[in-house]
Amino acid sequence: MDGRITRTLVHKASEDAVLIGPARSIDGHHWEFEARLPRDPSAPDTAGIPTILGLELMRQTAIAYSHLQGGVPLEWALLMNELSFGWLRDIPGDTVGPFTGHVTVSTLAEDRRKGLVSGLELEAALLAEGAMLGTGRGRLSCLSPTAYRAIRRNAPAVDRTAGSSLRCGLADVGRRGNALRGALAWNWDDPLIFDHFSDHLPGMLLARGMLDAHLALTGSEAARLDITCKNFGEFNAPAEVSAVQTAAAETHVSISQLGRTLATGICRGLRPNSAAFPLLTLDSPHA
Repeated sequence: MDGRITRTLVHKASEDAVLIGPARSIDGHHWEFEARLPRDPSAPDTAGIPTILGLELMRQTAIAYSHLQGGVPLEWALLMNELSFGWLRDIPGDTVGPFTGHVTVSTLAEDRRKGLVSGLELEAALLAEGAMLGTGRGRLSCLSPTAYRAIRRNAPAVDRTAGSSLRCGLADVGRRGNALRGALAWNWDDPLIFDHFSDHLPGMLLARGMLDAHLALTGSEAARLDITCKNFGEFNAPAEVSAVQTAAAETHVSISQLGRTLATGICRGLRPNSAAFPLLTLDSPHA
């Protein structure tokens, strides 16, 4: 398998949703990918790239790396157990046009079963113009189609005509002091979250809800999110988002459904002018 990047390599349905470009193996378990992130020109103070896009960049990098370096077959399911991304500094360059840089990624730990990679723990960094802009980590499980079907054999059918909201993320927010509760909402037409079919609540949807909660509590977008996914979430039941602000720039978030914890996360940092991001503004629909 070479270093060319296609939509199938990152499990996306559209080439427009692919955030990484050609890859090259540097040495051993160390690869470098081109990165290309779209901007929102309405957010000039932060160069128009919300944290959720940095997280999606890490997710796509981890998936492509697992196929290229780990030799995981393309038809296998890749489940993100843990994923994080955080900005370290301002993004350089003009706010017009996409941001370009590159991502380096390497293996921290590897699990194998019957000679095949069954799990990977990775670390990555986003760089541009000689500066490190952000860092990320991930831990994912690699499942054969047979193993995935066994795990999901009793999952309810997905009805894409039901349960759609105006936007993805947090809705019906109720706040008391430094805590809030809300409902996780999704829009099937969101090009970031639902570019491809999923039979469960996507991890990026859970991440969006967490970032929204931090914004609602602090008034600014988080500079970093660390999310741990614990259980599959289903589309046929409401999911509750609970968050508490533990410090001026830190929020702990939990998402649950029918008494089960789906994911926990910690949002840290305050990015300026975050209310300009339509992806994370609570009172306006996602365009």
